[in-house]
Amino acid sequence: MISSCSPELWNCPTCRQISILLNLLFVLFPMSRCVIPQANQEDLLRSFKSYSDVAMFHYTVPKEVFRATWQFAAFMDDPTCQPRKVYIHVKFGSYPVISTSNGIFLTNESAKWNDDIVVITTATYQPKNVTVVPVYEPQPGDWFVAAYMSYWDERVQQQGLGHKCRYSIGTVALWSQIDNIENIPINRPTRLRTTATTTYYKIYIPSGILSFRLSVWNCTFTLHSFRNIDKLCIEAMYLKGRVLPTSNHFHSTESKTLASNASYSFIESSPYEDSYYYLLIVSSSVTEFNVKVDVTECPIRLTAERSFTKEYMDIASSFNSITGTNTYEELIKHKWYYKETNASRFYNRDEFYREKGKNEKSETDNQCIPRYQLVRVKHAETFSTVYLLQGKEWLSSRLILTDLVPMMTQFDILPLIDIGGTLDIGVRLEVKKLPSTQSVLVTMCVQRGRIPKLENRHSCQNGTLAINLSSLNKRNASLLIAYPQPGTWYIIILAACYNYGTPVRCQIEKMSILLNIHTGKCTFSDQSPCGNHGICQEIQKNILHYATCNCFKGYTGWDCTDISSTVSAISLISAILLVTSNIFFVPAIYIAVKRKLYAEGLVYLVTMLFSSLYHACDQSDGQFCVTKYEILQYSDFFSSILAFWVTLVAMAELPIAFVPLCHMTGVFIITFGMQIDRMCLIGTAIPLSLGIVIPIFTHTYRIFQSKKCKKPSKRILLGLLFAITGLLLYSFIETEKNYQYVHSVWHIIMAISLIFLLPPAKSKHPTSLTNTSFNDDSESWNWKESYRIPTFTIIDQENPTIASN
Repeated sequence: MISSCSPELWNCPTCRQISILLNLLFVLFPMSRCVIPQANQEDLLRSFKSYSDVAMFHYTVPKEVFRATWQFAAFMDDPTCQPRKVYIHVKFGSYPVISTSNGIFLTNESAKWNDDIVVITTATYQPKNVTVVPVYEPQPGDWFVAAYMSYWDERVQQQGLGHKCRYSIGTVALWSQIDNIENIPINRPTRLRTTATTTYYKIYIPSGILSFRLSVWNCTFTLHSFRNIDKLCIEAMYLKGRVLPTSNHFHSTESKTLASNASYSFIESSPYEDSYYYLLIVSSSVTEFNVKVDVTECPIRLTAERSFTKEYMDIASSFNSITGTNTYEELIKHKWYYKETNASRFYNRDEFYREKGKNEKSETDNQCIPRYQLVRVKHAETFSTVYLLQGKEWLSSRLILTDLVPMMTQFDILPLIDIGGTLDIGVRLEVKKLPSTQSVLVTMCVQRGRIPKLENRHSCQNGTLAINLSSLNKRNASLLIAYPQPGTWYIIILAACYNYGTPVRCQIEKMSILLNIHTGKCTFSDQSPCGNHGICQEIQKNILHYATCNCFKGYTGWDCTDISSTVSAISLISAILLVTSNIFFVPAIYIAVKRKLYAEGLVYLVTMLFSSLYHACDQSDGQFCVTKYEILQYSDFFSSILAFWVTLVAMAELPIAFVPLCHMTGVFIITFGMQIDRMCLIGTAIPLSLGIVIPIFTHTYRIFQSKKCKKPSKRILLGLLFAITGLLLYSFIETEKNYQYVHSVWHIIMAISLIFLLPPAKSKHPTSLTNTSFNDDSESWNWKESYRIPTFTIIDQENPTIASN
């Protein structure tokens, strides 16, 4: 009955550290069942700015597990790093819905469905303990763990320039599982015998079951001691759907006891379908007892093309004949809405079967409420599934309503495939020839896993989602559910008519609703899935695929509609400052053109344009991008480094023949570095280092040839001072909060430095192959004196004279 244990290999450094700490778990939490670990996982931690920063883990909890235990250890790679808080969300079925303030910002009732388990730990260099999260009675299937760090003003640092702290998290999951659970058949009595203190049994409830009753009676036991002559036959009984109940734990429902001469019945009026229910029996003796499971069926239907309307109205007529006056109080006595009020009292065997026979007789007189399965129509795009009613040759979203009987529809959300988007349940009320004194109210209750219940004529049972429509003021409504959990979703629809607030029979020729159920990316329509203040981003991590909104500056929330922290005026000014600061390249462009340095002027012009376009795109989060963000980013980085390169080449004042060679060499080197990693220091350091060598080498060579040591001019020193100041601001002062301001100053300082670093205008003396001169401040350098120019002859065939160079 107990599962066998299987060892796991610990391959990553973080997980090996966690494995050393596992012994602590066994000491603190002794287990009577075998612990089966699932393969460990590890990922980097980031500060939370959007959902794309979340480290996501996926686990599959097997069936018949009474406890799942997650262990977490958060690390940082250097003891000088600052410890950070780490938020961990654990959720069944789908991805956790989180935001920057650790809350949910959806503007509808789906916000109530936040059933995440949230724990907080701290990332340290050498954690001495692991964070243990036990989950009792876990549902089998997919579980997701999302981890992230709280946001802080992180310094904008180029990779490779100093140490950047690296945070990571390791997780391990362990299951406490029960094997070989005996099955209880339905609709026939069974005699069971248990010898253990706790024993589990399971009952399979197929689809189309409206309710079931589990009866326990005729219990006998063998005492281990004569002193316990008055003890109970069964000390505790628990019944739960889909999960193994645990004894004496706060997550479990209230236990039931059973004496030898008593009986008890568990009644589930809205059970989980196509699922197992688990019965836990606690007894300190060898116990035998009788059980029987009685079910009430209501089959699921598919609509027929011609008979749908007639069939539905026939059912409504039969309900009308049953209820007589057709008041709502009589309608709720139907078995669909009947709530068992005496489920907690005991029956003896004869009394139970007499009452059961009466109930069976009354139930045969009633009919099941119409129940229809919506078909799943999958489109080519991700998260674009539509659910419709299916006939023989048609698909429709229209449902005909009557006030005589409710209607139910159901549809399936598939695991992993449908959960990464948003479930949108839209509905529109349509009525024809409604009397002026009457109004129509439609109530819809939505619930996953089991059929919802109506408390009264226009409200849903607590714990379900509700949609209300009115012919007076609200004929359209929608319900958005981010990252819906997989399984079967049920919708109960009830229409009622009122005459000045008094319930009456509906006098309407035709009443229907258009039920638009579909999944989509993010929150809103496909044209604008995140509204006007965000963009929808799809994230793919192994088999995990989900979409999330990245909001523009100032707006927050799951759907980018929260304006509590917007500072639009300041954000707009800072963005304009970042873009317009590139205007300071204009003086450098003008000077370069005036001094006939046309290549340098072109590079400065391109740098100014690409920097402006890139920052306009970056600050608007894609709203003002003339092309792809990656293209603009590459162009900005490339042109900026190329501007440094051509300036250094110009400072060297090389002969005109060598300048194109140096320019093209710089292009190839910078392109290679940008393709390796444009964010890494090496992509910038290599071109700049090689570029600096050019003026230093030429200046040294001139000193060696002229044998005169000349100090750099004040103009060059001032330009270098500006450039070094800009590099220090860029490397050590910039943070995420001051980025717009410091980076704008960086633009201005670097543009001004070009004015001083560009060489003065060349001498106006004519140049030739035999006499090339360059003006370095007030001193000229004759390259003919430094290099020996070869003598050559030209022979003219028609005039054979010899010319000498």
